[in-house]
Amino acid sequence: MDAIEVEGKTYEEAVKKASLELNAEEKELDIEVKEVDTKGILGLLGSKKVRITAKIREKETTPEDYGKQILKDLGQFAGLAFNIKTTEINDKTDRILFLIQCDDGDVLIGKDGEALEALQHILRLAIAKKYKQSLKVLVDINGYREKRRNALTVMAKRLADKAKRTGRRIKTDPLNPYERRIIHTLFKYNKNVTTKSEGEGHTKKVVISPTGHARHGRR
Repeated sequence: MDAIEVEGKTYEEAVKKASLELNAEEKELDIEVKEVDTKGILGLLGSKKVRITAKIREKETTPEDYGKQILKDLGQFAGLAFNIKTTEINDKTDRILFLIQCDDGDVLIGKDGEALEALQHILRLAIAKKYKQSLKVLVDINGYREKRRNALTVMAKRLADKAKRTGRRIKTDPLNPYERRIIHTLFKYNKNVTTKSEGEGHTKKVVISPTGHARHGRR
């Protein structure tokens, strides 16, 4: 809310007027004295006027609260109502998870999650700009990411079996960093196949390769 300007015979009176007009307590206001005017004969008699500007002080918000508000505003702009839950940042991770429940959420997920990734990217940039720090942000809508994780797991296991059977490298479709991490983690301790990312830019393919033992043993 923009600042308002009020006058009173005393500072206290002016502040009281501002508090009533803004429906806020004095401790919630940012106040600036603009003018103290005393008029009268030789300055001994007359009236005193104090003019101030006042506005409600902005409350400090956490990255979680700020992110929730941005998502709610975007939802209203798109004509969608969001129910949002967040996880707080802790000592073990600097990631914030925003869980959204929303009717017609497919609109914000998009094909293969492309719209969801764009939404997440915008939110991460907004939080980084306000708080001057880079935080990992993960946005999920209607449990999409868990469903996507399960689908990627099934797909990756199928491609790994094919790689071991044929002795050849198999590539996935282009995936975002979060999706690639799922596959890399899945085969991290697998002795029969190895994985690596290949390509440029945000989306890259994951290459699933049979190990030397698997390549020569099962061809």
